[in-house]
Amino acid sequence: MRDTSPTVVVVGAGFAGLAAALELHDADVPVVVLEARERVGGRVWSTTLPNGAIVELGGEWIMPGDTVLESLAARFELELAETGAHYGHREPWGPDPAPLPDQDRFLEDARRAWREQGGEAAAGTMGAFLEAVPGDDLVRVQVRHRLQGTCAQDLGRVASAAGGDLLGAHPGPFRRVGRGNQELAIAMAEALPEVRIGSSVESIEHRDDGVTVRVGEREEVGVAVVVAVPAPITARIRFDPGLPDDVVAAYRGLTMGQASKFAVGTRGVPTIRARQSTELSMWCWVANDDDGRPRPCVASFAGSPSTHRALSIDAGRIAPWMEALTRMNADLDLDGDPVMYAWADDPYTLGSYAAWDEPSWRRIDVFARPMGRVAFAGEHTAGTDHHGTMEGALRSGRRAAAQVVAALA
Repeated sequence: MRDTSPTVVVVGAGFAGLAAALELHDADVPVVVLEARERVGGRVWSTTLPNGAIVELGGEWIMPGDTVLESLAARFELELAETGAHYGHREPWGPDPAPLPDQDRFLEDARRAWREQGGEAAAGTMGAFLEAVPGDDLVRVQVRHRLQGTCAQDLGRVASAAGGDLLGAHPGPFRRVGRGNQELAIAMAEALPEVRIGSSVESIEHRDDGVTVRVGEREEVGVAVVVAVPAPITARIRFDPGLPDDVVAAYRGLTMGQASKFAVGTRGVPTIRARQSTELSMWCWVANDDDGRPRPCVASFAGSPSTHRALSIDAGRIAPWMEALTRMNADLDLDGDPVMYAWADDPYTLGSYAAWDEPSWRRIDVFARPMGRVAFAGEHTAGTDHHGTMEGALRSGRRAAAQVVAALA
C-alpha cells in the first residue's frame, strides 16, 4: 500500500471543479484544487469596461430552473439581478427581417416535429431537420442563424437529437450575478482550504489505493481525483493506466463550439434591447445593471465557424464586429475601446462548450462515467438536460463529488 494523503485532488477551478470541491469540503473530505490559469472561474469570466460597466466574457445567462446556481448565490449572499433583456425573444435586425411572431410559430412547429420524430432518439443533423420543417424560407434562414449561434457550431454538424433545449421557448426571466458571474467562482474558491492557481496538470496516475497528479516537477498524492476541465484538455492529460477505449474515443471525438463575446461602452444610458442579426449567427443586447438601470454598454455573442469567418474573429480583428454593432445600434453613441474574447483561441478550453455531433450524442453518458478513483465533471458531462450551461457545470461537479464519496466508502 502506498502512503497516500486523505486528500481528494480536483483538477480545474471552473464552476464544475469548484462545485465538486465545495461539496467534498462540506462533507469534511480534505480537498485541494489545481487550476492552470492565474484566476478562478474557467469559462465564467467577468471584466470591467473603461466606463465601469461589468460585462461577461464567458457564461452569462442564468435561466429559470437553474436551482443549484440560485442556491449557491444565496449561500454566498450574491444578488441575482434581472437583466431585463430577453434571451428568447430577439428583434430581427438587418435585411428582410422575418417578424418575430413568425419565427415563434416556426419554432413551435419545429418542437412538435422534433417530438414526433423521436426527440432525443432522432437521427440526422439539426441542419437537415430544420430544412424539413414546413414554413417560409426567410423565417427558416433566420431561425437557423439564431440556433446555430446558440450551438456555436454549424448545424450540419450538430445532432438533431440534441435539439430539445435548443428549440425550447425560454420564457424567462433571465438573470446574472449582479456584480459579475465570476463573483460566484471567487466566493466558492474563498470557502475552500486550498486552491492553487498556475498549476497545469500534465498526468494522472491512478491505482486501487490512490492517485498521483503531476504538475511539472511537483506531484500531489491523494485518495481520488475529480477531473473538471473542458473535454479537449481532458483528452490531453496522460492517464496511467490509460482510459478505456470508449472514453478515449468520446473525448477525442467531441466537437467543441466556436463562440466569442464582445462588449463596448456607451455614452449616456441606453435602452434595453435584444437584437438578432438576420445575416449572421450573432446577436447583441443591452441589459440592466444590479441597480435595475441599463448598463452603459452593448454586449454581443457570435457563434459558429462561419460567423467567425464573416466577422474576421478568427483573424483577431475587432473592426468588423464593431462595425456590425454600430449598424445594429445606430441610436446609441458607442464609446471607448471594446473588449473581445474568442474561446476557440483559449489554450485552456480550445473551444466554448460541447457542440454535440451524432456520434458524441450517442455516447453522452460515457463522459460522466467514473473510473475507479477518477471522476469527471464539466458541462460536457452534465447529460442531456444542462450541457453547455453554468448550471450544468455546477450540477456535474456535485455529481462527481458524490461518485468520489461512493468510491471511497
